[in-house]
Amino acid sequence: MQSTTATANATPAAIGDPARTTAPDLLRQTRVDLAAVHRITVLEGLHEGTWNHFSATVPGRPGYLLLSPGQTHFSRVTASSLLMTDPHGNVVEGSGIPNKSAWAIHAPLYRARPDLACALHVHSPHVTALASTDGWRLDTRGGQHAGVFHGNVAYFDYEGIVTEDEEGERMAEALGDNSTLIMANHGAMVAAASIEVAMLHLISLERACMTEWMVRAAGGRMRRVPVEVAEAVAAMAPDGFGERGYLDGMKALLDHEGQDYAD
Repeated sequence: MQSTTATANATPAAIGDPARTTAPDLLRQTRVDLAAVHRITVLEGLHEGTWNHFSATVPGRPGYLLLSPGQTHFSRVTASSLLMTDPHGNVVEGSGIPNKSAWAIHAPLYRARPDLACALHVHSPHVTALASTDGWRLDTRGGQHAGVFHGNVAYFDYEGIVTEDEEGERMAEALGDNSTLIMANHGAMVAAASIEVAMLHLISLERACMTEWMVRAAGGRMRRVPVEVAEAVAAMAPDGFGERGYLDGMKALLDHEGQDYAD
């Protein structure tokens, strides 16, 4: 499968005409967008401080990744603080080391799925709570947010703290052609062909799980939508439902607050 990294990160709303965008511009935009996603995750209450890790592929440099800087609170991640690793996991740009599990989880994913450009791993509250419920599977007919994952979610049993590529490879195998991996007793990983879509899907996953959790807590049952409706929602999900502007809108909010994510 041919890599679509540069194309995925070169959406018109994000950086203008890709044909007129240089490699340094693409890298700069990727850094800014990935840093912004860290800050948005804080705004949405989906982070765990310095824990968890996000990644994006480096435009034009196969095997190179941008990773969350280890021991840096998500509210302090900036474009320049993101770490760049080479295909062997060595940090070639940036100061510090990634979170211990970051390379082990993310690198095998991109090797198996060259169509992906961004992966976000979190232990967000409602996803993790339901992922820790015995026998639970997301009801992908539970509504608009849940429909995003209809026929597009996989599951992985808990194996402890991930430190070796072999477990990351098993995660990539479990993910298959899906975009989302729910990790039992752990959290989730959401991946997409662009940073913007990955963030949209991360929010959708948490909201879908929050809705299901609230219905369960109230002693109710999910009112399920027809299969064809869930399928229609899922079909629109990979390109962000045809919308372009979510990430720009959120970055405008960060700018209004004076946040320094783009530094």
